Amino acid sequence: MTLRVPREVERRIQQEARRRKRTKSALLREVIEGAFAGAAAAVDPAAEARRQSLLVSGRESEKEALRFIEGAADVRGWR
Repeated sequence: MTLRVPREVERRIQQEARRRKRTKSALLREVIEGAFAGAAAAVDPAAEARRQSLLVSGRESEKEALRFIEGAADVRGWR
């Protein structure tokens, strides 16, 4: 993998790698792994929508809103 960075960033990477007595690649791997360590796994949008739908589907307020939408919607020509 190739990573292009500004010269100043390259210089700082070199300095830090020397200070830690590591290669630049090893230093950057460590930094990248650390950056992603706390990140949550990617959420599947469809699964998240389904989860939220199930959370609210039993609420009376949602049933009232759905009744209103069904009554107000113009569904002529829908398949």
